Amino acid sequence: MTARKTVQAVTCIRERLARESGVVLIVVMAFVAVFAATGAGLYWLVSSQTNATELERTDVKAFNVAEAGIDAGMLALKLNWPDAPDKVAAVDNDILKTVIQQNSPGLWDPKRSNPSEFIQVEIYDNVDASGNTTSVANPDPSTRVYWDSNKDGLMFVDSTANVDDDRHRILILAQRQYWDLTFPVGLALWSGVVDSNGQGLYVTVEDPNPAPYVPYAFYDVHDAQGKKISAGYAVAPAPSASSFNEVFPESLRAALEAIAREQGTYFTSDTQASAFLASGQAGGKVVYIKSNSAVTISGDKRVGSKDSPVVVIIDTPDNSENVWDFRGTADFYGVLVTIGNSTLRGTSGIHGALYCSGTLLNKGTGSSGEINYNQTCIQNINRQYTISVNIVPNTWEEYTLPRSQ
Repeated sequence: MTARKTVQAVTCIRERLARESGVVLIVVMAFVAVFAATGAGLYWLVSSQTNATELERTDVKAFNVAEAGIDAGMLALKLNWPDAPDKVAAVDNDILKTVIQQNSPGLWDPKRSNPSEFIQVEIYDNVDASGNTTSVANPDPSTRVYWDSNKDGLMFVDSTANVDDDRHRILILAQRQYWDLTFPVGLALWSGVVDSNGQGLYVTVEDPNPAPYVPYAFYDVHDAQGKKISAGYAVAPAPSASSFNEVFPESLRAALEAIAREQGTYFTSDTQASAFLASGQAGGKVVYIKSNSAVTISGDKRVGSKDSPVVVIIDTPDNSENVWDFRGTADFYGVLVTIGNSTLRGTSGIHGALYCSGTLLNKGTGSSGEINYNQTCIQNINRQYTISVNIVPNTWEEYTLPRSQ
């Protein structure tokens, strides 16, 4: 009886275990399904987060490239403010792209659009299609004006970047800060002493034309014969300037020296200075020549123009016998300043003004006059040298553009 009960008990246990094994399998399968779903969810979560992070990274990269375009545009404006139609300030997008990618590996070209879209920078005036000043950037590139046509010292810099098919645009309004130079308008010539050869030194007025009934020259005549200097239209008391420092104060000299150093046109060699003036690149520049002895500046090519005048400062010790020797049709447009004595040679004329702290000696006769007062040259000089270019407050605009399809 005991043996039978034992057999029955074993059989019962076997039957129960058989039934429970199916339940265990179901439970195991349920756990597997839960873990699989959880794993899949984690995978998609990590994958989505990775994609989002990558999108964020490319967006930041596109922003950084667009910002680099703004910096390049601001630099282009500082180096060459476009105050005339032929002085367009532009950024070479291809060169900028090369520099950015060489210095920042990992900034890729767009895959689904033209690689030239990597960086595109435009500089244009704050005017609409009709030429009226506006605070809103002209959306039509075909009607944009690419120089400061309204002369208000404001230009838009528009930079768009496309890095690995992520687009970003930054738009700002830039404002010009310029040196407030104060060359005296109305004064053609100042010299402590003026001497001349038998042909005479002529001071005339070519701009404004017709000339007003006022003088444009101030000088202390040093001429035994009393007939070597003819001051055009000098029929009224000359502008008062009792000292060279009133005409050319130390603050103006220091400002011009700083401009020349920044422009790379500060010279200690008269040979190098003469070569630069003859190069055709001097228009709109300040050329400063510093020497401990007398210098000779010579050439046979025109220097500057009425719209792009040049300032030349010859800075030498007192009583230095400096020479300005330009021949043929090599007329000079701008202002020539000599600290020391100065001798004019050659047959070309000065169009603008001349200031000399010591003795001015003339040994030539220009075809249209040795010193031709040109008021436009003086006025252009007084506003043409840019100190810096700044972003107008509250004009920074950012746009995240649709990704390339």
